[in-house]
Amino acid sequence: MAKRSRLVAGIGGAITGAGLLAIQFTGGWEGLRLYAYQDVVGVWTACYGETKSIKPGMRFTKEQCDSLFIGSLTEHEAGMRKCLKAPDAIPEKTYVSFVSFTYNVGIGAFCRSTLARLANAGDLDAACRQLPRWNKAGGKVIKGLVNRRKAELALCLAGLQSPAPLPDPKPPVAEPAPAEPPLARDDSTVAWPLLIGFGVLVAAAVALLAIRKRRKQ
Repeated sequence: MAKRSRLVAGIGGAITGAGLLAIQFTGGWEGLRLYAYQDVVGVWTACYGETKSIKPGMRFTKEQCDSLFIGSLTEHEAGMRKCLKAPDAIPEKTYVSFVSFTYNVGIGAFCRSTLARLANAGDLDAACRQLPRWNKAGGKVIKGLVNRRKAELALCLAGLQSPAPLPDPKPPVAEPAPAEPPLARDDSTVAWPLLIGFGVLVAAAVALLAIRKRRKQ
């Protein structure tokens, strides 16, 4: 039977190694803001890149953001898996790079992409090399997206044991809410992927998944 997720274990909802890597990598690139703001193309966003139901003036605690992030990450993974013929055959690091990419561009964009088509054809190397093409927002090349795609490409190829070095991690810092949230944000300053400091996030994820499981019983 095919797995439903590679980020959480089926029994108990424990975070897997792939799940921890996805949280660290994707969360590091999204960055954390505890208030609603407009991104570079004007979309209201909060927490770790959350856009669903975000409205001006909203504020969040870190715990709320952690909960939203875990839910959104697993939701995007589930949508991504439906568009892959053999998601469990993809190497872990390559798989996580696809999760990060899907979280950033959306499930629909991933499923329609040449990247997904190449992955389904078994050419994972070529699929990975599609990532740098996705460096625009609002029709403009965004430095933050260029940097993120480079990191995703490095992680993707690392899963295939290709000679591509991983970027040095640099943990993001949660920004305090300003008196008046900015109207736009250029993601060129988004921090490098986070490899430490996500203990609280992982604990929150485990607790959230356990609560969901009890509610289903």
